[in-house]
Amino acid sequence: MSKPYESYTVVGLDIGGAYIKAVKLSVSSNRININNIIRVYNPIWINGADSLYQKLNEIKLRLNLSSEGKYYTVSTMTAELSDVFETKDVGVKYIINAVEDVFNDSLSNYYVSSDIRLVKANDALTDTLRIAAANWAASAWYLENCLSRAFNLINFVFIDIGSTTTTIIPVINGRVNVRGRTDPEKLIVGELVYTGALRANVATIVDKVPYKGYFARVSFERFALTGDVHLVLGYISSEEYTSETADGRGKSINEAMARLSRVPCADTNMLNSDEIIEIARYIYETQVFKVFEALMQVRSWIASMGFKPSLFDAVIAGIGKHIAREASRRAGFRDIIDIDQMLNVPVSGVFPAYAAALMLIKGELNEEVCP
Repeated sequence: MSKPYESYTVVGLDIGGAYIKAVKLSVSSNRININNIIRVYNPIWINGADSLYQKLNEIKLRLNLSSEGKYYTVSTMTAELSDVFETKDVGVKYIINAVEDVFNDSLSNYYVSSDIRLVKANDALTDTLRIAAANWAASAWYLENCLSRAFNLINFVFIDIGSTTTTIIPVINGRVNVRGRTDPEKLIVGELVYTGALRANVATIVDKVPYKGYFARVSFERFALTGDVHLVLGYISSEEYTSETADGRGKSINEAMARLSRVPCADTNMLNSDEIIEIARYIYETQVFKVFEALMQVRSWIASMGFKPSLFDAVIAGIGKHIAREASRRAGFRDIIDIDQMLNVPVSGVFPAYAAALMLIKGELNEEVCP
């Protein structure tokens, strides 16, 4: 397809159940520039399905799209899994209809499918499970078509740890080589781990914590989240803790410590700050092990095909890069590469949205997008 305009705008959207991420790219004279990156927190299971329309309209306004006219959108999604929708099919259809309604003045709206293709709404609506949870496919397209070729990375494993989940994508001989296409398949083969840097309930990570020289079993209550752990340990700042807290209070270190102290049914009168830090370290180490375990599963599969996992690199992305870095080090990867430093653009936290936008520019608008 030949490009219809000398200059145009492409918006990549990653519509999750907790966050909506948007990347606005401008294309002019064979140059691609990042104009804006937006992360909007929208817990759809709390705010309701209708909140999606409100937040997408807010993003459209912030990106100043209505005044520009010549723009395209491309969407990936994971919000369809939210229990605000009866089934994934219902969720995908609702999200597509919302995108089509809000961005009805775009030149065209596209959707990323799990077979790493771009489709329009009519096709997406006829096979919704190909669209469900396909944000990994946008990342996979970029890894194979740009990262592997432009940087001569032939064998590597991509680890993207966001607020909620961990995505793992193996690339072998320059080609994406995943075994799972759906969330259940990916959970089985180690390409998806439901743990992230902000929103995970710590009671889903540990069943006990160190307590005064013993181990205390934990409450299953939602007393503290991984955001508290990484804040107390200095891996994230209060500003980076963008989700809600478990108790609705603030995001200072003292408030995070108070939440962590409740995990073994104690409080800050019963535990001093050093004791709470040790609890945080134990939770962190256990979370790292969960990612390490999945990486070892993927490496075992790589080895079973006759490749040497020790010669593979790890490419890390997301707000949980520090978790990915440590898990990759323990797993024995040859080198650990931060994708932000490699690309020299701050897209790590919105990578599927960024990759989807480039996928559209290359595949549908016939522009070169790789470095």
